[in-house]
Amino acid sequence: MQEQINANVVTLENQLTEHFGLLMSQTQLAELLGRSTGGLRYSLSYPSDASTRALKVCGRKIGRRVYYPASEVARIIVGIDEA
Repeated sequence: MQEQINANVVTLENQLTEHFGLLMSQTQLAELLGRSTGGLRYSLSYPSDASTRALKVCGRKIGRRVYYPASEVARIIVGIDEA
């Protein structure tokens, strides 16, 4: 079971990296999740569930912008907690 989850994470991570690169902007993350950029920003400001909190924590601030590593986004989407 764990091997299947790890395979899913690797596959999703490769797809995200090919499409968006190693770091995803908030606009790209919103596109991936099917949300508007404003809606995603609001959700990250007031996280109500574990996956939203995990996305907020994984954000890396570079200058004034926040980027999200594709590897961590893939783990969050598949449902692996990196506690």
